[in-house]
Amino acid sequence: MEAADYKKLRIDVMSMRTKKVWLFLALVGLLFSGCYRYDDCDLWGEIANIKKEIAQTKADISTLQKVVKAQQEKKTIDEINEIDGGYEIKFNDGTRVTIKNGLDAPELGIQEEEGIYYWTLGGKDQWLKDKNGNKIPVAGKDGKDGVDGQDGHSPVIGVDKDGYWTLDGERIKNDQGKEVQAVGKDGDSFFQSVRNESNAVVFVLANGEEITIPKTGFEIFAFEKPEGEYHYHVFKFNEARNIKLTAEDIATIEEIKVPEGWSLQINAQKKMVRIKAPKQTPGQSYNGGIITLMGLGRNGATYLASIEVIASIDYTDPAGTFVVCEGNMTTVNGTIVYYDKNNNEYLNIFENANNKLEIGNVVQDMYMANGKIYLITQNGDRMNGAGRFVVCDARTMKMEYADSFVFKSPKGEGTWPQHIVICNDSLGYVQWSDSNMEQTSGIIKIIYKNRKLKIDKTVEGTFGKFTTEGAIKTRLVFSRGKVYAACGHGMVIIDPKTNSISKRLEYKGRQAKGIVKGANGHIFVPFAGEFKGNQQWNTEFTSDPIIVEMDHEGTVIQEHKMPNTVVFPVATWSPAIGICASFTEPHLYFVDVAEFNASTASRYNYETKKLDLHYVPAFKEGYSFYNIYGIMGVHPTTGHLWVGRTAAYVDSDIFEYDVMVDPIKQLNKYHYPTQRGASTAGIDFAYRFSDEFINK
Repeated sequence: MEAADYKKLRIDVMSMRTKKVWLFLALVGLLFSGCYRYDDCDLWGEIANIKKEIAQTKADISTLQKVVKAQQEKKTIDEINEIDGGYEIKFNDGTRVTIKNGLDAPELGIQEEEGIYYWTLGGKDQWLKDKNGNKIPVAGKDGKDGVDGQDGHSPVIGVDKDGYWTLDGERIKNDQGKEVQAVGKDGDSFFQSVRNESNAVVFVLANGEEITIPKTGFEIFAFEKPEGEYHYHVFKFNEARNIKLTAEDIATIEEIKVPEGWSLQINAQKKMVRIKAPKQTPGQSYNGGIITLMGLGRNGATYLASIEVIASIDYTDPAGTFVVCEGNMTTVNGTIVYYDKNNNEYLNIFENANNKLEIGNVVQDMYMANGKIYLITQNGDRMNGAGRFVVCDARTMKMEYADSFVFKSPKGEGTWPQHIVICNDSLGYVQWSDSNMEQTSGIIKIIYKNRKLKIDKTVEGTFGKFTTEGAIKTRLVFSRGKVYAACGHGMVIIDPKTNSISKRLEYKGRQAKGIVKGANGHIFVPFAGEFKGNQQWNTEFTSDPIIVEMDHEGTVIQEHKMPNTVVFPVATWSPAIGICASFTEPHLYFVDVAEFNASTASRYNYETKKLDLHYVPAFKEGYSFYNIYGIMGVHPTTGHLWVGRTAAYVDSDIFEYDVMVDPIKQLNKYHYPTQRGASTAGIDFAYRFSDEFINK
């Protein structure tokens, strides 16, 4: 049973309990009082909780309308104070609102269109409409003399005593004709978080929408805006920097709030603040917070100036190494571990940069482009993770956007997103398989721009039966403006300009097992041998594996034949072989046996045609062999091979090998003892996403 099903069951039970409680009270209320004689305390507690949730939801509606109205009427914010679980905000007209952070977006939401926010039901572009078919604004605008204004409070959105959404007192129904529950179903708040920027406050709604309202007096007293699109200033650890101040008619300046470890020197005369980041401690990847100053104006008024500062390691460094860990599918979310050029280890880098928020369950892939890191998780926010599609600042790993990324297969089934490429400033592709035991798979187009995600349709020709027709569960390659994907019995080239397949190469009877770009700029696709018999368990191969080398037009340059000592699996539970390519040497590395618990890998030189069978040896500790798990990687500057291994899929070990010596030499072994670090999805490097390599 999915998490959503549990939530639905909970609210259905809650609703039934509510009705039973009132019936019970009607029967016995005249005879008894209190809960000492009959043990009905739990029932009373249930009633109290329901009433509390309903009251909170009604308050959220009012708060949301006030925020939207404040934006429409161009109000500003005088004060913002952090409270337990949220913020208290005062507008310049004296109006106050309290924002409580939520987890999931309720089914009823809002969306902006042409500067006006309207109610939605069920997701993006699914507008809630009145009886006349008109979209319903969240907050209305005053009308002119003689003309009725559009009133956002009429029709009235509300919640009834049983916890259902209402429109003008009547329960709202979704497109399936079912009444829509407001309490206990999909979260407790319209708001995900509040971002306190230097000159504005950004209200981040649970569905990803953002409402920005400027602070009062920021033109009089404010910090210099940072360069680029982000609202915070990024420092290296122990770096000192001068930040200019706008301080018109400000007599004195005082320090109000400084994050732990940070220091500052105020020069009111020069209208400047010298800010120094803290020294880095071992394993520390992030330190940040809000600096707030108070300025006393010559007119006697007081003003606040705030700025967010971040000290972080730089994840765009091509000498760094990322290890993407899935996490245990049934118990905990995944994570990312980072190693800098000196092999210093930094655990949980996403969590550290995002106030302990976790990425999501079964982290699958990452991609770096446009100064951002895009993350894909299979199960998303099932365990209170950020989502299935997560976007971060590439420099710091600070999250800018998260989305549940829910879409259906062409057959209407649920899906698991798995691998991603980003082609330009907005367009990308995601490989997926269905969530019904991965029977089908495909590649879907996405558009991400201005912190909004649009999910397009599955690319025609990439959908089909898992491992034999549809897109293979492995990385996609973006090179020279095109997307290369292993797909069923072959390979496809997707042209982003037309969103269509420009070339298909097929080897009937064989399975594609991955796709990589080599140091020579060519594309390599390994294919399993042809076979007969049971695909899953008793396969009899009738031909040997091959690795096809092709140019960017899809023209085959060479078919590299592997000996029968190399076996690529064809079972659906082993769709890929962890293949990776060196960025500098003519070497490919891949798992070379068909067993699910494969523990060896071969190296192949595509120039000399030399195969080093079982080049990466099996590793055994105690009674357990450590299986190779996920995509391997060769470091772009050291040339070292990084391999993820696991013995029981509840933890991981990362092996670093020197491949410039013969035989291969183990240099380091990094152990992740917790389930969060279980099952390494892949090893990655910033260099893979560089223009130099993409255009090679």
